[in-house]
Amino acid sequence: MTGEPFARGAIAVTIDKDRALNILASLGAQPAVAYHEGGVSATITGLLDDIGLSYTIDGFGNIVARIQGRSSGVTPLAIVAHMDHPGFEAVDRHGDYLVGIALGGVPASSFDPGVPVQVVLPGGQRLSAATAGRHGEEADRQVLISLGEPLEGRILYGDADPAPGMGRSSQQEVPLPCPVVFDLQDFTLDGDFIRMRAADDLAGCGSILSALAELGDNATEGDVYGVFTRAEEIGLMGARLMAEAGTLPPDTLVVSTESSRTLPGAEQGSGPVIRVGDAGYTFNADAESVLIRAREVLQARPEGFRCQRQLMSGGVCEASAFAVYGYQTTGIAFPLGNYHNAAPEGRIEAEYIHVEDYVGGVELMVEAARCVADRGNTAFRDRLRQVPEETRQRLRDTAV
Repeated sequence: MTGEPFARGAIAVTIDKDRALNILASLGAQPAVAYHEGGVSATITGLLDDIGLSYTIDGFGNIVARIQGRSSGVTPLAIVAHMDHPGFEAVDRHGDYLVGIALGGVPASSFDPGVPVQVVLPGGQRLSAATAGRHGEEADRQVLISLGEPLEGRILYGDADPAPGMGRSSQQEVPLPCPVVFDLQDFTLDGDFIRMRAADDLAGCGSILSALAELGDNATEGDVYGVFTRAEEIGLMGARLMAEAGTLPPDTLVVSTESSRTLPGAEQGSGPVIRVGDAGYTFNADAESVLIRAREVLQARPEGFRCQRQLMSGGVCEASAFAVYGYQTTGIAFPLGNYHNAAPEGRIEAEYIHVEDYVGGVELMVEAARCVADRGNTAFRDRLRQVPEETRQRLRDTAV
């Protein structure tokens, strides 16, 4: 064996690139932070309805879509992404300001005065606002938020009645708690790049939906799940609760799909990254073989296929949560610029990924779903199984 990729009758995967980008754009139009993923969730379920796939929503709001396979004897595959992104939750008022608490790893500069944000109301309307400086102790991770005008006449309430003097006006309501996101573009195509407030992890959600759409009319050998979780940015919460509950069959191979910060060996424009681990955990070789086998099939096409493989140690992802509960896991990452909206010199800017990395990730998922049963037949494994007879005999002859 030479180690060159070998094909099992390689399938030329053709991805509907426009559909993949349109799906991502529709998700980008729904700002979300942990606990407030309703807009993204509704968009995902609407798209699943359009694709014609069945899905369930568990007791924590995680969405699980399923393509039923032709054979019950083939190991299931689940591809997982999360619906939230770092931001703030407005939880109280302080004079003419809202008080926001950080949910997830927002940039340190987002606590400075003057950062443009949007307060998102329950119907999806967004109010322009700006940060007004840190509130309380640094460890509290709280910030004051100004709506640009006095709050007199606005209603600020949670479960309690309005504060004295804040009668229930007919003017616009600002219910608490409510999400607050950075005032950045929802989705923009900029040459070879996709710029978004929340490529992490709407690109993961969009790529899964696009892969499911490609697979929808072509049954796979084993079951394939598309999983969309909540509250990842505050500690992988939705994934942890799913894994704890055993929502997926215990033999499921779990692929975490994430936009993860660029690193040497994980460069933008060089294809999706097969992720061998994250900052906290090393993933599973058997699960990874699904992606390696898919890569080989794609690289055997006349046009080839660009793909990378790397330990993405810039953060943790949901593969680790499932691994702790006994699942075999692996990952796909899109190299990400401006991770968590942190740009150079303290600026708050849109995240960005390369278009071809995103489309390539969809291709990798589609082929992976088709070759689960063939995952043991990678070129590397086959090469290691072959020992030349001459070498074998010489080792016998020279054994001490």
